[in-house]
Amino acid sequence: MKGKRTSIVFENRFFALYFAAISFVQNLVSLVLGGEKCLCCSRRTLRIPLCRNCLSELFSSREREVCSHCGRALISESGICMHCRENQPLQSIDCAFTLHSYQLWKKALLFAWKMEGKRNLSAYFAALLFRKLKALEEELGEPLCVVPVPPRSGKIREKGWDQIEELCFYLEKGWNVRILRLLERLSRVQQKKLDRVQRIEGISSSYRLKNERKLRRLISNVPETLVLADDVMTTGSTLEACARELKKFGVKRVFSITLFSVD
Repeated sequence: MKGKRTSIVFENRFFALYFAAISFVQNLVSLVLGGEKCLCCSRRTLRIPLCRNCLSELFSSREREVCSHCGRALISESGICMHCRENQPLQSIDCAFTLHSYQLWKKALLFAWKMEGKRNLSAYFAALLFRKLKALEEELGEPLCVVPVPPRSGKIREKGWDQIEELCFYLEKGWNVRILRLLERLSRVQQKKLDRVQRIEGISSSYRLKNERKLRRLISNVPETLVLADDVMTTGSTLEACARELKKFGVKRVFSITLFSVD
């Protein structure tokens, strides 16, 4: 996905045909209903709120200088951002990777996906995650399994879907990525309703392994490396809590990939 290429290439051919058929129908429906407006440049487009050029920008492979620990973009620092130097929030995460900064039109894009239910964006966000996952696999020389950060209880009943689970659906069905749903969330409180101090203080007891005995029967050999997947990293406390539980399970290294980070 370099240059102007904006199409999604799934490794599973049958799923690729299914996605192409669904997309064709959705494009026709979108055309009849008047289409969408690009959230970046306001051009008219079909099905998703991004035109071809802005979608290409989303998939741009330009390297950003990022913190080697949390993955946030560096401004004037070198190597490690000031936030990590002063707070060291991520101790169980071996390295965090974020794909975009949560600002400007990308902030509007995430809002459209999560809050307005523009689920046609899910496949494109999953493609972004897969590209980073593939790069990590090539660097480490081993296949990697993904662990989704679990939703709060009742979210699917309220919203009708879970964004991270939908990303994992595309990763699993489209690119044959092994998804290990090892964690569950205990807290029912939405993180966005808490301030930074409340998040950090309360998050440590909000996640746990689903059923450790059952998991060990199902997974005879615990993978040495796992990758947590989430949409946004704010304080990093959610990822840290999840990584801590995974390391209790015997995982040696935990990476994380998030679509956006609040810098």
